[in-house]
Amino acid sequence: MPLGDSITAGAGSTTGAGYRLPLWNAAAGQSHYAVDYVGSQGFGNVPDPDNEGHSGYRVADIRAGIDSWLSAASPDVVLLHIGINDLDRDADRNTKASGDRTAAAFTDLANRIFADRPNVTLLVQGLIPTTPGLQYAAQVYNADIKALQYGSLARQKFRYLDPPALTTAEMNDRLHPNDAGYARMAGVFSNGLDRAVTDGLAQRPSAFRAGSEAGSGRVRWADFDGDGRADYWIVNPSGSVNVYLNKGGDGHGGWQDMGQVASGLTTDSTRVRFADFNGDGKADYLLINPSGSVNVYLNNGGDGHGGWQGLNTVTSGLTSDASRVRFTDIDGDGRTDYNVINPNGSITTYLNRGGDTSGGWTDYGQIAGGLTGDLTRIRLADINGEGRADYNVINPNGSITTYLNNGGDGHGGWTNYGQAATGTTTNQNAVTLTDFTGDGRADYLVTNPDGSVNAYANNGGDGHGGWTDLGRIAAGA
Repeated sequence: MPLGDSITAGAGSTTGAGYRLPLWNAAAGQSHYAVDYVGSQGFGNVPDPDNEGHSGYRVADIRAGIDSWLSAASPDVVLLHIGINDLDRDADRNTKASGDRTAAAFTDLANRIFADRPNVTLLVQGLIPTTPGLQYAAQVYNADIKALQYGSLARQKFRYLDPPALTTAEMNDRLHPNDAGYARMAGVFSNGLDRAVTDGLAQRPSAFRAGSEAGSGRVRWADFDGDGRADYWIVNPSGSVNVYLNKGGDGHGGWQDMGQVASGLTTDSTRVRFADFNGDGKADYLLINPSGSVNVYLNNGGDGHGGWQGLNTVTSGLTSDASRVRFTDIDGDGRTDYNVINPNGSITTYLNRGGDTSGGWTDYGQIAGGLTGDLTRIRLADINGEGRADYNVINPNGSITTYLNNGGDGHGGWTNYGQAATGTTTNQNAVTLTDFTGDGRADYLVTNPDGSVNAYANNGGDGHGGWTDLGRIAAGA
């Protein structure tokens, strides 16, 4: 999350993106980490324009909005540059008192960030020390902030980054850099990110992986018990649901019969889905009503083991055609999102922030242009294990083409992964992509004509580590 004032917004740059564009380009040239900018703002000529750059904001203004911004975006890393407006507008400009006072406000902001999101990594670039008329106050402020990483914030994932001493030739005006100045700021953030990742300070938290549904018809795959492995669900003709817990599958630890876990709410299995709505790692029961609205029942252990908690209607929905609705985790926060696959294969997404009456939804817009109008060939599943569902198409010859999710259209785009699997069948309806082994990557499962299931463990896919044939992992039920 790029966070700050008009400098973060990109004022003074020809691209309107400031340091965010050269930082994006620098990140594209390395493989240690992937960048997906997040934030409620979206401007600038940059592949992913999301940010929290607010022109004219002082530290207190950022503090006032930070709770909602962090809740909505769930960033792993915050890139913060803030304070110059405080120094510039103080009555006692360019004094020690001004610098100390602004640093105190910053400390309150930093504490709030860590209170809201304890595992976040906060990288703070100091104020430009050569800002005309504010050099002394900026020096005081920067020294105070730098001291925090050895003081009150020593136990947090916090680092201070020394800012560049920009020349007049690198400034657009008295407060804002030009493109050359922003390039130097980007270099500071880039080096800081590299060090944070190398040192293990900036790491994506292990997200629960039950946010994406898998399977159709009678047999479904979803994590019922929260151990990270997809379990075997059966939706019976009566609407009741049975579950077999995945302990490794046939020949590898077997299955645990949980019996009936839900009495069910409908005999139309096409309207029943299983995906993690609240992010606790266990798949919940989702019902798409004939009107298109969705009701959710949270998984507290299922019938006889803690039951279900009804949330009632969580969204009015976008379509009454249940075949076009997919529940899958697009943003990697562990909660399933609401996706509609349009007739041309494009995807419209609403990010799950808790659903109606409890946090709402974020309209993410069209995240993919689509590759096929045949909905039966589309699978949204995480191939590379970074937490976000990727766009996979099962081709007529059985092979699978994958596009890795970097945030989707307008939010980081997609990476063409090429052919991820040659496939073992041309019947796309027999293929399920779901995490059977629990390593975070979707494996390749094929349901045979007799109902048995064969699995291939995903080691990275074709050209990236291949697949391991696990043989028959279920006799079918």
